[in-house]
Amino acid sequence: MGASKNSRLCATCNKPITGALYCFKCYRSSEAGRAELRLEAMLNSYKRCEDGGLCRQCVHWYHRCTLGIPEAGTVMAELCSAREVDSVLE
Repeated sequence: MGASKNSRLCATCNKPITGALYCFKCYRSSEAGRAELRLEAMLNSYKRCEDGGLCRQCVHWYHRCTLGIPEAGTVMAELCSAREVDSVLE
């Protein structure tokens, strides 16, 4: 059973893959893969606030951070320098 004509070979181990440059195992052992694992571990260590916490009043919050800040919606959002509260004077 051969690889399909659209498949590629992993740049490290030469296993057939269908998309990216590396297979999953080789990607996880690459520098980019290790950085992604560290980011995932960091984000999992932050306690998520069910209601968005401090971010709920930020102009960049719409069920998630529209700026893509990974700590948004967690207890670490207190340190966010991009938090902007819309204040209208009446």
